[in-house]
Amino acid sequence: MKLTIAKMARLFAVGALTVSGSLVHAGGSLDLSLSDDNVRLAYDATQLSTGMHLNAAVLHNSSDGDIISGGVHVVDVRNNQSDLYIGVGGNAYAVITDNADGAAIGVGGFFRYSMPFNRDLALAGYAYYAPPVISFSEVENMVDSDIRIQYNLLPTAHLYTGFRYTSIQFENANSRYKLGEGLHLGFKLDF
Repeated sequence: MKLTIAKMARLFAVGALTVSGSLVHAGGSLDLSLSDDNVRLAYDATQLSTGMHLNAAVLHNSSDGDIISGGVHVVDVRNNQSDLYIGVGGNAYAVITDNADGAAIGVGGFFRYSMPFNRDLALAGYAYYAPPVISFSEVENMVDSDIRIQYNLLPTAHLYTGFRYTSIQFENANSRYKLGEGLHLGFKLDF
């Protein structure tokens, strides 16, 4: 089944509404990153005072395929004034390409480190690995990672540039399938 942009948008909207509806009194963010061939839209929400963090994302590559993901994490809520914000947990992935499809559960986390000399400047990223034991269908293993430097235009609006590396090993494939790899620009809006 070929996943069209309209179908992806509907799936993402339903997922985001489901996530947001379950998080009463939550903060959230929308994140959009772009490159020549890729677009990634993500929604994050953290339930205040509990440390539960939920996310959903869609990555579309104009010629190589799509990845839909959703995850659950825990974050450190002990000191909200800390320069370091981290979360650990997992993401479930659905991978749709012209040649192979599959799913995986990646284990990992994310971070954001605000520079002490200028709190408007931050280094942020995420990394997840799905070993063969939690990869399904035609996916043997998967790596999903991103590193970025971001600047706060406003307390709730951030511009960034970064490098994304998403690599999938499919069954019976000689090399890894790279989807969405490379430099990107983006913005994140907090609410």
